[in-house]
Amino acid sequence: MHDVDLRPGATAPLNIIIPMAGNDFEKLDGSVKAEMPVGKTTLLGATLEARPWWGAATVPVFVLRDKPVSRRYAQETLLTRYPTARLVWLSEMSGGAAWSAAAGAALVAFPDSPVVIDLCDIIFDSDADIAASFAADSNLGGLALTFGSRNPQYSYIRLGDDGRMLEAREKIVISDNASAGVYAFRNVAIFHLALTHSLQNRASLAHNGLLFVCPMLNGVVAHGFDVRTLPARDVFDVKIADAALAG
Repeated sequence: MHDVDLRPGATAPLNIIIPMAGNDFEKLDGSVKAEMPVGKTTLLGATLEARPWWGAATVPVFVLRDKPVSRRYAQETLLTRYPTARLVWLSEMSGGAAWSAAAGAALVAFPDSPVVIDLCDIIFDSDADIAASFAADSNLGGLALTFGSRNPQYSYIRLGDDGRMLEAREKIVISDNASAGVYAFRNVAIFHLALTHSLQNRASLAHNGLLFVCPMLNGVVAHGFDVRTLPARDVFDVKIADAALAG
């Protein structure tokens, strides 16, 4: 029996948390990964603003390290382009993207609405309607955007015959369903249940000593909720493309 309120916030926008506190966010030339040129826009514009759930009413939460380069980017770009944005500043490196996302969860505007964690580093097309998916299924606790791959640089989700998630692992190829770096939780309460499960199972779910968002979905399933996937199409990963060019 569930002890978490399952009522979706049907009239409120989605909560979107964008972790930007990783050690690869700031570049040696004084720029940041998010402002990397992509066509006529930037990596952040080509990801966050291209998502089908992005809208004018969205109140994004950006999580950054408190360093001069990120402060400059926040003032020049984030607060200018997204005037409703909320910022969380971390004085040190967190223990992984799961912890950074948890810091952002403290400032979400709609705690009863779905929480989307978008790493904003993979470009893709999608027609996913995250809010409608949760509204249509009262036992749906989590969603992940996935695409076909077996590249060990991605995280993976293994599904059962009924399409429900059985397992999620960070940088371990357990299926053909690679994560596109976007995860949704039904609400903040379920997000924190999932984080607690990762903490309790750190020995098996941590990667290189860090906690990431994809394995948190195991906690959603462990608490009796379903996790399903939605397709990402025409995927372009800047990180892997750059690595291929460098090689």
